[in-house]
Amino acid sequence: MSPRHSLADRLRQPGLVVAPGCHDAIGARAIAQAGFEAVYMTGNGLSASLIGAPDIGLLTMTEMVARGRALAAAVPVPVIADADTGYGNLNNVARTVTEYEAAGVAAIHLEDQVTPKRCGAMAGLALVSREEHAEKIRIAVATRRDPDFLIIGRSDARLPLGLDEAIARGKAYAQAGADLVLLEMLQSEDEMRQALREIEAPLMFNYVEGRVPSLNAEEFGRIGFKLLSYPVSSTLAYAHMMMAFARELKRSGTTRGLEADMLDLPSYEAFLGREHYA
Repeated sequence: MSPRHSLADRLRQPGLVVAPGCHDAIGARAIAQAGFEAVYMTGNGLSASLIGAPDIGLLTMTEMVARGRALAAAVPVPVIADADTGYGNLNNVARTVTEYEAAGVAAIHLEDQVTPKRCGAMAGLALVSREEHAEKIRIAVATRRDPDFLIIGRSDARLPLGLDEAIARGKAYAQAGADLVLLEMLQSEDEMRQALREIEAPLMFNYVEGRVPSLNAEEFGRIGFKLLSYPVSSTLAYAHMMMAFARELKRSGTTRGLEADMLDLPSYEAFLGREHYA
């Protein structure tokens, strides 16, 4: 069974799929080796890792697809990828679907912001109309070749336009054929339960520290979500670790004393599967 088919099949079964986010293949391998069923490729983390810039729509579709292909090749579990707004109009959305599907990822989400977009946790979000994004979802569904390549309809309407509009958009994207719906930044368990009651599609949730209710995976599953991602958590942890590492190396002029927070070289090679190479 391919990773793509395994994700589609798993989401039809009871229970929650947890897909921690990462921005590179090292992160993807760590997530897979920890036993998670799927990996989430974060656009925010990619913007930071590739160009050292905030998530404000600076990366191109080809840059995102190339990283998606690398992650999908690095791990045996399905990769769920951020595809931003589809990078333009309906023609661009169709090409985006074709390229991501060919790259081997299992699912993408398309969001209803204007192009260029920005991180859904940022202030100043601007959205396209509900109808325009529903048409993007219809085009995405019609373009895919493999029905197991999942299209996730994402709305960032909750913060700028309120809960009612976010739910209305989620309904529209489900009716347009989205396999799952993602409403960013739901602010309470009551909001989550209302969205789950009213939207006739499985729901995904993005957990962003400090911006959404602090629930654990078991609680999200009990509420009724099918897919849970921690999109930027590992990138935040990596940035914190690198800042601390760089400061200490600058201060001391040595890595002595830092070894406890590092892999030794044999463990590092084992982590990367060195034994599988000539």
